[in-house]
Amino acid sequence: MAIDYKKVFNLSLKDSLKCDKVFKALSNKRRRDILNLLSKKGPSSIKNIAFELDAPLSSVSEDVSILLKTGLISVIKDSNSSGQGKIVSRQFEEIHINLTKNNPIYPKHNEIVDILIGSYKNFKVNKLCGMISEEGYIGERDNINCFYESDRFKAQLIWFDYGYLEYEIPIKSKNVDEIQSISFSLELCSESPGYNHNWPSDIFFEVNGKDIGYFTSIGDFGDRAGKYTPFWWKGNTSYGILENVKITEEGSFINEIKVSSVTLKDLKLNEKDTITFKLGVKENAKNRGGLNLFGSKFGDYNQHIVMIIQKKGSNY
Repeated sequence: MAIDYKKVFNLSLKDSLKCDKVFKALSNKRRRDILNLLSKKGPSSIKNIAFELDAPLSSVSEDVSILLKTGLISVIKDSNSSGQGKIVSRQFEEIHINLTKNNPIYPKHNEIVDILIGSYKNFKVNKLCGMISEEGYIGERDNINCFYESDRFKAQLIWFDYGYLEYEIPIKSKNVDEIQSISFSLELCSESPGYNHNWPSDIFFEVNGKDIGYFTSIGDFGDRAGKYTPFWWKGNTSYGILENVKITEEGSFINEIKVSSVTLKDLKLNEKDTITFKLGVKENAKNRGGLNLFGSKFGDYNQHIVMIIQKKGSNY
């Protein structure tokens, strides 16, 4: 199984300060128990962690502070509390220690680009739409003007019933003959009022103006909280499914299933230094069930849109 390098914490022995912080943090059993608890149950308040571990609140608060300094966890305020509550989230799934080099373990041959869901260049949506950040709504719900807001770059969840978002992504790769594949990883689902697990939607993808194909999302999911969904967001869409769109020399694939004959050559990558990525739901789609697109602080996956350009000879 391929490693998700976005969820790997890289550590080099040459970085003494970073090593000292991490080794100190993990030398304590309760701190390791906190990481295990976050792995099993997802984001949790400090108060709940103390309860689950049967430990003093002050001790757990100190342990969280030490773990936070390592970068292994993140902490945000819980808006449901009186202002004192904090929600703790685990940021990584693995720790890799490099014994010989300062460089991280992911292959240099590959280009990995993070794309904020709110950084679209163009859009077209219908009036049933909206977006929210970690703190609350951006602009007014069901008002397309919110898609022009400067705070859109803070978006962690975007939804609409039909239309599209289009992203323009700079690339460093100059020699297109060395590219083996281009893929996009993103969390999404259908969009219905509230949520509905039986709400199909045909979501399409385009790259450099070429129709890659579409897949049918089975529903809009909200029966439980997403691992990274803020506690204040209740009774609505809470998580999606992680989808992968890939274009190779042989064709285009969605979740490893070939959906079209569009190849890397068809994308004409040598004509400009950017790649355009477009996704949405067509007005005349058979299943016009809308779209929810998740950022790193919403849903089940700690990521926005991730583009990976795989070079020939790499193994990722």
